[in-house]
Amino acid sequence: MTDRDLWLLDMLLEHTVLTSTHLTELLAVSRRSVNRRLATLIELGVLQSFRPHHRPGSAPEHFVLAPTGAALLAARYATTPGALGWHRDQATRAMFSPFLTHDLGARSFFTQLTRRGPADERLAIWWSEKRCAQLWGDLASPDGYGQYGRTAFLLEYDTGTESLPRLAAKLDTYAELAAATHTRPLVLFTLHSTAREANLHDRLRGHPALDHLASASTSRDQYHPADRAWLPLGEFAQRTRLAELPVAWPVGRRPGIASTDDTTGTRSAILAPAPAPPAPDSPAPS
Repeated sequence: MTDRDLWLLDMLLEHTVLTSTHLTELLAVSRRSVNRRLATLIELGVLQSFRPHHRPGSAPEHFVLAPTGAALLAARYATTPGALGWHRDQATRAMFSPFLTHDLGARSFFTQLTRRGPADERLAIWWSEKRCAQLWGDLASPDGYGQYGRTAFLLEYDTGTESLPRLAAKLDTYAELAAATHTRPLVLFTLHSTAREANLHDRLRGHPALDHLASASTSRDQYHPADRAWLPLGEFAQRTRLAELPVAWPVGRRPGIASTDDTTGTRSAILAPAPAPPAPDSPAPS
């Protein structure tokens, strides 16, 4: 096992399911190299893979922790697989989850940010929705937390299945988070189309929660999230790059973020893995 292998196990512990496409983006090597190593880890019983019930060949391979991988992490962290949140039917649970498409889409948003732009603007922190729920679940439930360059944000990944009033209600929960943490969070909405984005802006213009937080949107059919893609909600502004987004607001209204102390919660001893893997060919520590 190499450092990269252990990092991969930590990533699957954090995010539960990642596809071969996600891992190719994260590892920044050829798909062939990724697939070769994944096949080895499957042979070792460290990973399990599945392909959802789409048309043959239409979905990438999906990966979860296998029993040996979960046991390895449990030994590493002096706990049990169950205490880590791992289940023997992990692959089955993931395959038949009604949220799989949504959750993988949110993960794709983050993996896209790992290789685009200057090194100092890439994704430095990526927390799963599970970790966010442990930290803030009694107040708000984002689909992830990230820090891209100096821009810290909470993500709302929209697939179009929720009504606009429901999206508007989510802003109220983030206003509660802002009040409880004495911060001004930045909430990002990524929507599937420009039409949906325009309708969201119409709906949220003048929303009272925007007095307590900052929010911006983009549409996935037109923009890469690292580019000049983000349009602040409730503001007459131009689209802005994610790395520059906080300064789109006046000084007194620029966003901060709720506490990023991820040692809070049931997995307090385990920090979120860095989105960037270790250098290649590093042997794992003994």
